[in-house]
Amino acid sequence: MDVLNDVTGLIRATSSSTDPDDFIKSFEDQLDSLDISQNYGKYWKFSTTLNNAVVTFDPSDYKTTRESRLLYDPRITMSVYLSHIRRQLLEQGSGNATLAKIAVPFSWQDWVDLSVLNRYLELPEDQRPTCDDILYQGPAYNPEHKFKNPNRNIDRACVDNDRYLGGTRRALLPGFNFKDRTGKKSFRDKLIHAKSYLLSYAPVPTSIVFLTENGSYEVNISGDVNMLDSGLFDEFVELQANETVVADASLEHEMLVNSVSPSKSELDFDSLFTAEKNYEFVIPPDRFNYSYDQIIENYEKRIDELDEKQLRHLQTLKYSRSIPSTKLKKSFREVNINWPAKYNGHKVTENGGHYDFRFFNGFVTESKLNEYDDVNEKRKIMLHRIIHTWLQFTYKEGIVSFLAHGTLLSWYWNALVFEWDNDIDVQMPIMDFDRFCMKYNNSLIVEDVQHGYGKYYVDCGPYPTHRTKGNGRNNIDARFIDVDSGMYIDITGLALTDTIKIPPRLERLDRQRKANNEQGKSEDALPAEQTEGLSDPGASRNVKRAPVKSNKGPERSPEALERNKQLQIYNCRNNHFYTYSELSPLKLSMMEGSPCLIPHDFATVLNSEYNGGLRKKHFNNHLFIDELRFWVSTATLQQHAYALSGHLVKNVDLRKFYNSHKLPMLLKMLGTDELLKEFYLTHKTTKMHLEEFSLMNQLSDPQKKERYYSIMEEYKRTHDPMRKSLHGYISEVVALGGYHPQEEPARSALSETSEELDRVVITGKSQSNAGARRIQKSPT
Repeated sequence: MDVLNDVTGLIRATSSSTDPDDFIKSFEDQLDSLDISQNYGKYWKFSTTLNNAVVTFDPSDYKTTRESRLLYDPRITMSVYLSHIRRQLLEQGSGNATLAKIAVPFSWQDWVDLSVLNRYLELPEDQRPTCDDILYQGPAYNPEHKFKNPNRNIDRACVDNDRYLGGTRRALLPGFNFKDRTGKKSFRDKLIHAKSYLLSYAPVPTSIVFLTENGSYEVNISGDVNMLDSGLFDEFVELQANETVVADASLEHEMLVNSVSPSKSELDFDSLFTAEKNYEFVIPPDRFNYSYDQIIENYEKRIDELDEKQLRHLQTLKYSRSIPSTKLKKSFREVNINWPAKYNGHKVTENGGHYDFRFFNGFVTESKLNEYDDVNEKRKIMLHRIIHTWLQFTYKEGIVSFLAHGTLLSWYWNALVFEWDNDIDVQMPIMDFDRFCMKYNNSLIVEDVQHGYGKYYVDCGPYPTHRTKGNGRNNIDARFIDVDSGMYIDITGLALTDTIKIPPRLERLDRQRKANNEQGKSEDALPAEQTEGLSDPGASRNVKRAPVKSNKGPERSPEALERNKQLQIYNCRNNHFYTYSELSPLKLSMMEGSPCLIPHDFATVLNSEYNGGLRKKHFNNHLFIDELRFWVSTATLQQHAYALSGHLVKNVDLRKFYNSHKLPMLLKMLGTDELLKEFYLTHKTTKMHLEEFSLMNQLSDPQKKERYYSIMEEYKRTHDPMRKSLHGYISEVVALGGYHPQEEPARSALSETSEELDRVVITGKSQSNAGARRIQKSPT
């Protein structure tokens, strides 16, 4: 608290008679005038600046280490690749990335931290665990208990080193090699399995897309080779011609942008969202009609002209069309763990359902590195970065995508992800989804390196032509997956379908349609003089609701298709229905500091899905505090209420207690690091969101309309992330307290983790602002 004397002095000087709203306004003014840019070391918790961005290292030591260890540093990887791409583009001489066609080698070794496997690489070859060993003993494997006659068929998803035929060098194989997801194990087992899969068997992406403020650079993948074996690293080192090498990804990014213009999308949202169009985007209705037969036919007519992406997409569509809806296998597979589970003497709260098994890096809630690590802050960073990158990516690339479900509801409240959420939901019109998958399926999307080193894998399911619920195994169409954690965004397409069962609100609409049709027929049958003033207000009430059968899965019929077409209602594969007027025209708004698109009638959409979701301010053990404009846990509120009153305030009474002690409660909350930091990071965004809502329905007033339009223009501007990068956060935490995660008591000396060594082996001369001292390994 001492680092913010100028700001927190207002707390100490506040009179007990001060109006809470006046206090918050003054406090925000103080925060807005606070300049933390001049002293990162002092204000590091509040800064979102990309820190520790430059690393100086000995290339010989680096290469020697990587011969026998898995070593990862995103600063080096990004620098090497951006440098190589820039030179390749300059050699082509186009001056514009849109016209360029280049390819680069790729290996997951360079792009993901696999160092958890190093504990096994330190062992002699004959002592490394086989599949049998690792599946039975897990992370606590001890060579003294190694199976002398391993069971070769213990699991078809795992292959021992002596039977491995992949491309990874033998010196880097841990003894076991996972090629698929296995049965249920502990979350710590699943972490090891995931890293092994990426090392030994995971397919490489089809392309990498590097995002920038003004466009993107996309490169194809030429093969599965790491940057040392491919020569990319030596090429980068030779350009500097020094014994020590500097990797500065931000500088490489700047040189690339200044040398070759990034490619831009044909659909320019900046041009589409204008005052003349009320900052709205009208979705063409035919974008919901999935004419995949016609798409296949058009592809086949010009088969010789198709590029690799189109050919792959054609194969996907034909394969999907050939599979009966009852035979669809589940596309996406999460982390399947033994649950409920315990770890270090407490119950594990996560069950694996919010992580992709391939990129799983352990549960965020169980990832505490040291006493300075706040796992909830890490979760916020991961979710913020994934949605910030997704929204920047889709906006700049002209991809029509809008917020949905819980994410839309969280936007409604304060344009931030809910405090308790672990995933994000977005939707697309089906034809836009089809285009998205054709262009980006299996691509790796890289965050603008001026902001951080986030990397996200696009994975579209193999059954896009199936638009009804079917056997219920494939409600999600695609995912945008954080390769550093396994967390993801769920993507679903909305399409016109022949689903019979529709929600009650749309049944009422259908009854009105039928009544209107009947009335039209009656009018046509009567003489013209008798039709004047004819109405039948009771007609819609007399239409009986169609009986709903209890069989599994929705019924389908041509009549339902015609009905849905007339009503202009569209659904995802989980039977969430929307009318065209609810969705279009899409509105421009902001979420987590990035421009986003939201359904036109978002209130109806949310009210139909969440009973009371737009008014309940107490949910999931959190209260929405209007003055702070964010949700606060009831546990935190109870602590401050106890400090004021001396007794425990029950959850049901917390709102009443807060309202009657508003100012002292605000002073208590903003007097803590956690909530002060949260308010500092979010207050500008949430304040603008609140003003947006107050103006949204007052556009008949010229002055208010002008202000609303100025907010929309601000939303269009590229904003830096609201939270620091995960790499920056980890480096700060480690510099402060070292790396010593809690280990299970039964662990052997072998199982002492070696990730810390991987982090510090190249930090001897790194330019770090996070802490002054070198990392010291904790005593065993």
